[in-house]
Amino acid sequence: MGDLVLFLPFLALFGVIIYMQTRQRKKIQARQTELQAALSVGAPIMLTCGLYGDVAGLDDTTVDVEIAPGVVARFARAAVLEMRTNDSVLDSDDSDSDSDTTNDTTNDTTNDTTTSRPAKPLAHDDPSA
Repeated sequence: MGDLVLFLPFLALFGVIIYMQTRQRKKIQARQTELQAALSVGAPIMLTCGLYGDVAGLDDTTVDVEIAPGVVARFARAAVLEMRTNDSVLDSDDSDSDSDTTNDTTNDTTNDTTTSRPAKPLAHDDPSA
């Protein structure tokens, strides 16, 4: 009888841990379902791989993402991590804590040289090396 009394707190703790994990998983799944229902053509999104783009088309199980003008790639709908607007996350819980991360582009004097000249080949891409 004494061994059972010592074992009950561990069993109760194990049950609480399992319950909390299940509850958190259900919340995440509900948030993902809500996000999938809110997807629409033209919405800016971020995929789980970190790729940003706009929704170009929707299917039951896939989403077409416009990565660059004229470049569309197809992904599974589950790959959509979050919907974005004006470089801010729509479904983040802590989005109001990052209020000082606004982008000021009025004094942007950097030059974009990636479109003016081709990229230098990497050493392993150079056949003469």
